[in-house]
Amino acid sequence: MRRGISLLARVTAATVAFATVTAAPAVAAQPRACTLNGCYGIWGTGSGRWIADGDKMVICDGYADGYSIRIRAHINYTDQPDKWHTSGAGECTERSYGDVGEGLIVVFYACLGKQSTGYILHDSCGAVAYGTT
Repeated sequence: MRRGISLLARVTAATVAFATVTAAPAVAAQPRACTLNGCYGIWGTGSGRWIADGDKMVICDGYADGYSIRIRAHINYTDQPDKWHTSGAGECTERSYGDVGEGLIVVFYACLGKQSTGYILHDSCGAVAYGTT
C-alpha cells in the first residue's frame, strides 16, 4: 500500500509539472533597448521597443530631464532614419519604418538628445537590442 501511494504521488507530481511547463503558449518578447541609465524612473532614462507586426518602434521617455529619446536603428545592415520621442516624460510615441521585408535583422539602441538641433548625448546611449522583421 505504501508503495502504491508513493507511485501515485510521483505520477501526480510529474503530471502537474508537465502541465505547468506546457500550458502557457510561447510568446516572443518584444526586444527593448534602454538608455545607459535604464528604461524609466531616474534622470536620463528612456527606451525603444521593436514591434515586428507593423514594422514600428515604440519610443518612451522615462524621466523629465529636458532631453528627448532618440532611437538609432539598422535593418538588414542598412542605416535607418533616427526615430524620436519628443512629447514629454511618461509618454510613448509609435514611429513606423514603413513596409519592411520579413525575416530581416533589426539592431537598435536608445540615447538622449535634442531633436530640434540634432544633438545626441553620446555618453547616454545604452546597450544594443536585436529583433527581426
